[in-house]
Amino acid sequence: MWVRAREFVFLGAGTIGTGEIMLRSKQLGLRMSDRVGKYLSGNGDILAFGYNMDRDANAIGRELPMPNHPVGPTITGMIDCRAQGNILDDFVIQEGATPGALAHLLQSLLETTPGSVHPASLTLTQRMCRFLSAWASRILGPYYSRGSLQRTQHYLIIGRDMNQGSLTLKNGKPCLDFLGVGRTDHLAKLNALLAKITNDMGGTLIHNIFFAALNKQEVWLSSVF
Repeated sequence: MWVRAREFVFLGAGTIGTGEIMLRSKQLGLRMSDRVGKYLSGNGDILAFGYNMDRDANAIGRELPMPNHPVGPTITGMIDCRAQGNILDDFVIQEGATPGALAHLLQSLLETTPGSVHPASLTLTQRMCRFLSAWASRILGPYYSRGSLQRTQHYLIIGRDMNQGSLTLKNGKPCLDFLGVGRTDHLAKLNALLAKITNDMGGTLIHNIFFAALNKQEVWLSSVF
């Protein structure tokens, strides 16, 4: 718990670890700004899924990749939306992938997450196709080429938020508090955009499970590390 140096100590840009070291040092008498631990940001990050769309996404890692159809690394493409007029509204949409170790858990997680946004204008035939593709993934596994999981896109949005977090020491441990996570108008617009993109391709938007569970509650989200 101690860092010894004759002249200088350089701290990396970590959020929790660096903040904890600085707060402990301040507690022990090191002169420091009152802003240490304040205005923490999550970079406006959003994780979401376009489940069971009408085209192949191939976004689940494999222990033995197919040479002619590799998944590839996460974030190989980007939709650049950084010309919104207001820099605080700028964002980019990138693609992600699920590690192979989680492949067999993904469908259950997606189908039980609340707050999904389903396409409204599917025909009976389209609904039946999506029903069958979901069952195909359950029976034949997550890598079945015509199953719902192979048609699931992983969305990663990186933007800006309102610096709502604060880091403090409570009972000797760092405590990270966020107020109103995920309820700004900007985040609502981004989620609406993802829903439109996904629904236009016949899929269902699945929110991040934490956003889906806590978004509509007026609570403090505290995580003690």
